[in-house]
Amino acid sequence: MLPLSTLLFGQPLTQRKDEQAITHLGWSLDRVLRGVLNLLQHDTGDTEAYRQARREWELVLASDYDYAGIAARRAALLFALHSMEPVRNYFARKEPELVHDLQKRVLPTTIPSFLSGMAQRPEGLVVLCSTLSSMWIEDMGNGSP
Repeated sequence: MLPLSTLLFGQPLTQRKDEQAITHLGWSLDRVLRGVLNLLQHDTGDTEAYRQARREWELVLASDYDYAGIAARRAALLFALHSMEPVRNYFARKEPELVHDLQKRVLPTTIPSFLSGMAQRPEGLVVLCSTLSSMWIEDMGNGSP
C-alpha cells in the first residue's frame, strides 16, 4: 500500500501523465476507505447513522479516478484521520510525525470549517492540509508545535 503522505499529498494530479499511477492511487485510496467503513460498522453496528454514512461514502468511492474523485477520496481520508483513532494508529506506525502533525495541528484547524461548509470543497481541504503540513510548520494558536 502507498504511504499516507502519498495517499494524501502525492504528486499533483494536474502534473501526472501516467494513467496507471492515477488508477493505482485511486485503487489504494478506495482500499483504505473501505477499511474505514468496515471499522465504522464494527464500532457502531448496523445503525441508521452507519447506513447513511455508508451511502455517502459509496458515492465518493463510485466517483471517477480524476481530479475531483481523488480529491474527494483524500478529503474522506483526512476526515477519517481526524475522527477515528484506529485510523491514525494504523498510519502512525509508518509515518508517526505526519500523523502527529495532522492530529494535533492541521486537522483541528481545517476539518471544522470544512464541515461547516457542508464538505463542498474537498480539493480545498486537501490543498490547505498539504500546505499546512509542508510549508506552514508553526503553531496555529492551538498550542501545538
